[in-house]
Amino acid sequence: MAASHSGGVRRTGPWAWCVGMSSAMALLAWCGPAAGQATVGSAERQAVLEAIRPLAAQRVGQPVKFMVERLNVDGDWALLTGELVSTTGDTLDWAKASECHLELDKLLWVLLSRQAGRWTVKHLEVCATEPPHWSLEQFGGLVWPCGVYAGLQSATGEDLQAACLDQRAKSSPPR
Repeated sequence: MAASHSGGVRRTGPWAWCVGMSSAMALLAWCGPAAGQATVGSAERQAVLEAIRPLAAQRVGQPVKFMVERLNVDGDWALLTGELVSTTGDTLDWAKASECHLELDKLLWVLLSRQAGRWTVKHLEVCATEPPHWSLEQFGGLVWPCGVYAGLQSATGEDLQAACLDQRAKSSPPR
């Protein structure tokens, strides 16, 4: 999977090749963030990251920065995937993070809700070895607004946003 860095944000997947392209306005529009993603530098994105930072730093025993892969926002819910790095952008000293296994993957996965205008962390994984959205039954299934699942797939490759929309359509009474 392609990956690139732009403004301290890691972009992976099909959008990675878009970073740095600036020749045509149409191409720029097409390469922009997916619907529902908080824009780099936006006040909303900063508020989400600042809500996560103290808890993440506490869990790994050191100050952190974020390498954001995806930050989906739908209404008063947000889901962030990425990884934690040191404040200099280097790899964290994972030996300081007692809940993390040194030799396994360390995915950052955070679910937040906005209450009274402030983002609150509802679930935080600082060193997930598999994306928690691969097993959503632990959270009761597809229970959040469908936009938070944008760009995410289940362990079997199912588009989670499409599955959520389908589930909602089937459970809605006919008009």
